[in-house]
Amino acid sequence: MGDVDLKQRILTYQLEGSSLGGLGYTRILLQFCGLAGHGKSSLINSFIYTLNGGKFSVSAPVAKGEENKGGGCTVERLPYGLTDIITMVDNRGFGKADSFEREEVYSQMANIQPLNEPVKWNWTYEERMKLVTSAKRNITDLLVPIYVHSALRQIQMEEKAEILEFLQNVQKITGFLPFIVLTNKIRGDADKLRSQFVQLGMENIFEVENYTADNHVKSPEKEKTFLTILTQILDYVDFVASEGVPTMDSPEEEHAKRVQMILKVAHDNDIERKKKQWLAENVQPEKKARWPCNIQ
Repeated sequence: MGDVDLKQRILTYQLEGSSLGGLGYTRILLQFCGLAGHGKSSLINSFIYTLNGGKFSVSAPVAKGEENKGGGCTVERLPYGLTDIITMVDNRGFGKADSFEREEVYSQMANIQPLNEPVKWNWTYEERMKLVTSAKRNITDLLVPIYVHSALRQIQMEEKAEILEFLQNVQKITGFLPFIVLTNKIRGDADKLRSQFVQLGMENIFEVENYTADNHVKSPEKEKTFLTILTQILDYVDFVASEGVPTMDSPEEEHAKRVQMILKVAHDNDIERKKKQWLAENVQPEKKARWPCNIQ
């Protein structure tokens, strides 16, 4: 299939008439996630530039040196319409990825954290409960996760279990195995990083060199790569929509499952937070004490 055909398929794709459309899904929300400064915003700009053509412009703000220094500047969930049916969401990238940051990332991936509002890492349990239980927005979105990781940074041995758990939880939240996009393929060791993600059980892995304000000269290889990623996402959506793969329930049921998962994560984090506070207040450095099990 040529580039023109790939582009036409993306531009004309519809959920209406499919089994997913029949369930009530109205939009595909491409959920970009990953470490801060690994190229999520630049990837969004590359998709827009490839599909729309014209002069290059920075639609999703990019911090100077973002993909090289791990800077990152996205602190809100920012949506960017690609077509009438496909919207890309630039979620806030995480840093240390502790349990509390992961809670917020999961809330973003579950489409519970509102769009166009600041994302913070320090929600209290009560704030999270209020946010999650009141979330009734955008439940007809089909959530497709895209995990972005720069090839300039390999996965360390001690990170593998944590990243695997994160990717598996994202799959549970969205119903889709995450698409993996490795940025900086020329300057980094993309082949080695690809192998690491294969070992983690990932299947849809792509290597790209993003278009940027400093380097946006188009090439057939780049165009083909970005269009292929988008069409393979649509292939996955079609696969899920096929009669032989009844993996998705109605938007209302899927939303309810996501709410329950986020509430459990928030509850577990609240117990962890209380435990740390109790230990800090009751345990002297030279003494040891047991965490009272009845504190919840």
